[in-house]
Amino acid sequence: MTEDLRIALFGETPEHDIFRASYAYAEHDYQNLLAFRRERHHPERVLVSLKRERRRLMNLKRVRAVVGYTDRILSTDIEKGLQRRELLLAEERIYRFAMMRDLGINADQDREKDEIHGWVEMLLAGSRSENHSFLESQEEFIQIAQYFCRTEQEEPFVWLHAYIREFIDICPKSYLEKGVFGKFMRSVFGVFFFARTAGNTDYTSIARLSGHFATTYLFDDILDDPGYPDEEKTDYFQNVLQILASKKYDEQEYSNDPVMAFSERAFTDMRDILDERRGRMVAQSYHAIAQATYTGSHWKYTTPLTEADLYAIATIKAAYTRIIPAILAGHTIDSGFLAHCMRAGLIYQLTDDLRDITDDLEEETITPFNYYRYGISAMDVHPVEVFFAAVRRISEENLRNIPDARDLWVLRISHSLRMLQMKHGEENLQTLFRELHFPDDACTTEMARIGEYSSVIVDIEAEAAKTSSDSAVTMRGGWSSKPVYGH
Repeated sequence: MTEDLRIALFGETPEHDIFRASYAYAEHDYQNLLAFRRERHHPERVLVSLKRERRRLMNLKRVRAVVGYTDRILSTDIEKGLQRRELLLAEERIYRFAMMRDLGINADQDREKDEIHGWVEMLLAGSRSENHSFLESQEEFIQIAQYFCRTEQEEPFVWLHAYIREFIDICPKSYLEKGVFGKFMRSVFGVFFFARTAGNTDYTSIARLSGHFATTYLFDDILDDPGYPDEEKTDYFQNVLQILASKKYDEQEYSNDPVMAFSERAFTDMRDILDERRGRMVAQSYHAIAQATYTGSHWKYTTPLTEADLYAIATIKAAYTRIIPAILAGHTIDSGFLAHCMRAGLIYQLTDDLRDITDDLEEETITPFNYYRYGISAMDVHPVEVFFAAVRRISEENLRNIPDARDLWVLRISHSLRMLQMKHGEENLQTLFRELHFPDDACTTEMARIGEYSSVIVDIEAEAAKTSSDSAVTMRGGWSSKPVYGH
């Protein structure tokens, strides 16, 4: 089935529909996962990693309390040094997680620490001062980008800085308040990340492709926006499909709505930059995402759905959001890479859904978590049990040369629980888990206890996304009364 997926992605034969091939692959792999869960999954092994993470956070909280008391009594500054060490450790772990998630067994886990620190310097550059954003200074933005890319080129980053400012200006403030700009910046970094691993130094193309790729994420937000009439969203969806089916430099009519038109131009600009082969692969990838997004946007609690529907759509959307930046950056796309992206994509999407539970409940955006509780169709296995089985399977079958792969996935859980705790408030997460019918077992208990220590979790990716989103809201006319979370 992997070969069918590869053929469909390359667009070599018209009878291989990318969405159908991707859905069939994801459905088959989900059935494989259920078989793995029945025959070889032992939850206590994941529980070991959960307990290790909870004890780490518990000890860190105790140490912080002691150090804070010492600083107050003796007028020392030990806590600042402790926080710096925590940050350095978090930098390494999040970088190693990103390598594992995106590259699988080909991940280079021995990158130089100064390279890791340079990556985080770029991510957190906007947090140096509460009253200053690195986006406000073109010169500072260029310097940081040059350091990150180890290049003296300027022009690509002049263009990228101007494009980022244009995105902020045209993006609705309500989108920025939801954290859309954090997602935008994370997508830009994703293309540069794959370019570095591929050894691609054509930063003129990479900068433009990264900006356009990040803009296309507006597609999801537009289709989910209740402010647009269904007819207008349908026309927009068809417009995007037409662009994806078009050829290089074909003329294109855009929507009258400026946000829709801006995102549509991003699709055509990518098409015109890429060579024919990569352009076809990117178009096919977006076809898969567009069909999956459009399908999911029409789901309600009253929609009869199977587990295969829920997990296949989640897998497709998450997998191709990693496949596309790899294609754009010139990374080699083979069957092994595609299979890894599909398996890792399901796990990554489920952790995203975990952190967004309260948002999804409020907006009635259908995910496996809230559909399990409120959907019209019964699901046999709780999503958190699917997640743990998927972590075990990918760690043992696909990531054997990364000894702590399971711990790195649990790190992702702790980051999701930190964000969920922030959004849910001070109430114990165990109450929320009971409401959503989480299994009453040791793993669920450990997850709730990890949430209790969320204040000491260092989640650089979330902090960077929040910093970026706050900066964008500020540049659009002052701080919002709504909390801005990075997704």
